[in-house]
Amino acid sequence: MYTEPPARAGAASPTVHRVVVEERGSFCFAGCSCGWFAPGRRSRDRARRDAEEHLADPGPFD
Repeated sequence: MYTEPPARAGAASPTVHRVVVEERGSFCFAGCSCGWFAPGRRSRDRARRDAEEHLADPGPFD
């Protein structure tokens, strides 16, 4: 999963969130270039939802 907001002319560069969901053994982990990470999940779908929720509301990491 990769998301980068479009650049606006004359605007400061926004923080770019690059979210990755990867598997390690029986678990999936979601992490972002801003330093955010989610706990390990056995469900790939739940790890993806964690990542989508982070992109929708990046919180204090932005």
